[in-house]
Amino acid sequence: MKIEMDRKSAEFICGLGDNIYVVGGYVRNSLCGFKCTDIDIAGPVPAQALKLPPHSSMTMVNHRMGTAQIICEGVKYEYTPFRVEVYNAGGEHTPSQVYFTTDMNADAMRRDFCCNAVYYDVKKDELIDPLNGVRDAQMKILRGCNKHVFESDGLRLLRLVRLASELGFKIEGETAASAKANRDNLADITTERKRAELDKILYADTVNDVANAHYRGLRLLKQLGLWDHLIPEIAACDNIAQPTQYHKFDVMEHSFQCVRYAPAMNNLRLAALLHDVGKAYCLEKFGNFHGHEKCSGIQARVILNRLRYPKDVIDQVVRLCGLHMYDMFGNTRESKVRVFVAKNYDIIDKLVALIRADRMATGMTDKQEVERPHRFETTLAAMREQGAPILKKSLKISGRDLIEMGFDGEAISHAIENLWRECIINPQNNNAAWLKKMAEKLPKTPEQLNVKKQ
Repeated sequence: MKIEMDRKSAEFICGLGDNIYVVGGYVRNSLCGFKCTDIDIAGPVPAQALKLPPHSSMTMVNHRMGTAQIICEGVKYEYTPFRVEVYNAGGEHTPSQVYFTTDMNADAMRRDFCCNAVYYDVKKDELIDPLNGVRDAQMKILRGCNKHVFESDGLRLLRLVRLASELGFKIEGETAASAKANRDNLADITTERKRAELDKILYADTVNDVANAHYRGLRLLKQLGLWDHLIPEIAACDNIAQPTQYHKFDVMEHSFQCVRYAPAMNNLRLAALLHDVGKAYCLEKFGNFHGHEKCSGIQARVILNRLRYPKDVIDQVVRLCGLHMYDMFGNTRESKVRVFVAKNYDIIDKLVALIRADRMATGMTDKQEVERPHRFETTLAAMREQGAPILKKSLKISGRDLIEMGFDGEAISHAIENLWRECIINPQNNNAAWLKKMAEKLPKTPEQLNVKKQ
């Protein structure tokens, strides 16, 4: 069976020495006809013993594991010497002991899944398959390399779900049973690693164009009982029924369906996953779902902080969760909608996409109806056509102008806000003469502003 590789990479690997093999995802994807990116190589010698060409560089990534990154002519390779790993009880990702070996079979047994334990000898142009991984790749099956695969490393539980989703592979029965039996080992994995795998699962359909791969990944996390140790608030949404006149699914499945229909935009699928996460709390606390969007925003912030997402990601997801019910029935005053759209201009495209996905996820909405122009979109288009100052910097008056007029302190920002709102509603007023005339009627100092507030 032929493994495709460009000539330069093949020559580079052949020049490293004898018995150096390509292994892992590159070989697996080649066997399956998927695109190949990262090139992992392995062999029976330490990285320092490789015969590197003069125009290459090597950096040790993990001295304990012997892992090194090699760059040659702009191409990155990751080299690992054959090794055996020993883990303590529990599912901690890092092995307690590492032994280097020259035995390929031993190296294969310490890997995660058999389809990732196929070695390609570039010099001989042949495959070495200690664990029948070629058969698994051809049959699209994920099978553990050994019966302890999840006992030793809890992160492999999430990796199982991600690979099954990205590749469209089935999970072999005993492997699935072992994953479920060892699901508590996910508790030993750091939040950063959990977050990284969750992100990849949410966009699994973009890797190999496997339809609905991201949705399947969320369902697999449920089937294997992993949500309790990933986002327990999502687990709490299971079997929470919703009004049947509006929803076909319970809260958990509705959330998964929302992710399914959400486009692959930054942060959007995370918001889709969490947009109704507050419903479980609302039902327990108040006996209904009223105001669940606010609770969802609050819980989303707690969840994403726990998973240590960047602040900008957290802030955007929280906003999307908190705003997804705004003007749900289309009866908000036009002036308020215009201001809302302008204030949320930076996320309005994602908010509309979330609202559409949310409606599709009810299981009771016609796709053509959902795809009609949303009110926020038509409002934004009208504002642009009318020349409304959607961004405050587009106002025909500036903070410097107000200072020259005698404005001071927080009275400046207060005036800008008021003038901006007026011009969002009535774009024709965005001219210097009218704005200066209007500004004269506003408080100019913090003292005057406080008096007005009182």
